[in-house]
Amino acid sequence: MGNKISASAKKHKDIFHHIQSATLKKKFSHHTHTDDHVTEHTEKSSDFEKSSENDTHSTSGNDSVFLSSRRKFHHVQNSAYWLPNDDEEMDRLIGQHFAIKTLFNGNIYHSIINTLDMENQPANILDIGCGPGTWIMDVATEYPLSQFTGVDMCDIFPTNVRPSNVNFEVGNLLDGLDYPDNTFDFINARLFIIALKKEEWVVVMKEAYRLLKPGGFLQCVECGMLEKGNGFVRNAGKTFKEVIEKRGQEPYIAYKLPSLLENLDFYVSHVENNDIYLGKPNAVSREFLWDVCNIFKSAEVFLADALGYSSDDYPEFLTLLCTELQKQPDAMWSFSIIVGQK
Repeated sequence: MGNKISASAKKHKDIFHHIQSATLKKKFSHHTHTDDHVTEHTEKSSDFEKSSENDTHSTSGNDSVFLSSRRKFHHVQNSAYWLPNDDEEMDRLIGQHFAIKTLFNGNIYHSIINTLDMENQPANILDIGCGPGTWIMDVATEYPLSQFTGVDMCDIFPTNVRPSNVNFEVGNLLDGLDYPDNTFDFINARLFIIALKKEEWVVVMKEAYRLLKPGGFLQCVECGMLEKGNGFVRNAGKTFKEVIEKRGQEPYIAYKLPSLLENLDFYVSHVENNDIYLGKPNAVSREFLWDVCNIFKSAEVFLADALGYSSDDYPEFLTLLCTELQKQPDAMWSFSIIVGQK
């Protein structure tokens, strides 16, 4: 795992902060790849308290509904996704994107790039569950010869600024997408762990297989559970896992995906598991520390009661969590990349 956020990643992140500020109502000036920004989020309870008290987000469109006075969630009936889709969550997803990019030394596994000859040949690429479009817009600037389509169940796409080779569509994988068989050279799928129920994984992966051209690639990135650290951290991770299980989802999908794909006739050409030690001082670990703290913040509606905290006391839990994550024994989180070929 690299210890630095690359200069390229910093450049792209600055570009995306500019792009997103044209679409979203809040700016992301507090979110930069430095150790100081993590300290701001992890050592001062007032940061969580202020952001919780002052969160106000628009409810434009028909894709969202408030489940609490502070956060906005989708209301797509057949979706199991349970994190918000408001501006604050878009900020988190942008930061997470660049951390994952650095962790795996790029947006696309190198064998896919080489086989498709993406530096010299056009490819038709689909990003499923694309969210605010950070991955797809980043990759589209890296490979301008290719055509990119992002699909998500909610229209949270950038509207004012986007590369000319990017298109966004609203669609739900569970209903099937309106594309012919054998359309795409490459499909990207990232972090469906809290978006799908256990039985829905086969449905979505079958749809991906249908959409891929013969020889086309599927790249999946998924995370593991927070199970290593001190007692406070392990209890928080255990509670998160139990909420996932109660919602009918699979907390260990990262380790089950290779066999699932093989059973659907994919050739699994690469599996890679990377561990992140959240208390380490390097930039990538600090970025994932920020991500973990904000995942727990985003999931307050679903976690507070299970953790034994009221809404008023939840900022105290967040401050404790982010402090305990940096103590010994090392708190560890893992990410996996799985590449399948049709």
